[in-house]
Amino acid sequence: MTSSDHDTEVLSRPETPSGLTEALAAAAPRRWWNRTTIALLGAALLIGGFLGGVQAHERWGTTSSTSAQPGSGFPGGAGMPSGFGGGRGNASGAPGGAPATPVGTTGTVKLVDGTTLYLETAAGETVTVRTAGTTTVKLSQAVTLDKLLAGVAVTVQGVPDSEGVITATTVTAG
Repeated sequence: MTSSDHDTEVLSRPETPSGLTEALAAAAPRRWWNRTTIALLGAALLIGGFLGGVQAHERWGTTSSTSAQPGSGFPGGAGMPSGFGGGRGNASGAPGGAPATPVGTTGTVKLVDGTTLYLETAAGETVTVRTAGTTTVKLSQAVTLDKLLAGVAVTVQGVPDSEGVITATTVTAG
């Protein structure tokens, strides 16, 4: 047979990539993200921001809320609109004979004088606290007031009078 009898010509094979990385590089580039990826990333950012805010509030936020007190949503306070009188006050200064809401005060014991406790708050303000026989004083267990020493951090629960002096129901050290 002669070369003129053959109509086909043998072509050489193209080189095949030898490695996986070369095969991937030869393929068309594709996006690694789609709409679902963007939605999941947005949800993760929202959840992370919310949890970060919760942690920040637990660490540095306030512990009491004035909006939870009765009547705080009204301009006149004490549950009465500002156009109405609140009635006669009582000994604690609350209008209408309503009992005063107990408050909490935190500070360092400055002085214990008999049944009176003097606290220094973080703002440097001195708060006078009166105690009675029914006042609970807790160190690591219930103790008497004379066991508190100057410099001990305490939290006081009680009712303030018109002069700002708190009549304590509970004094907790630590």
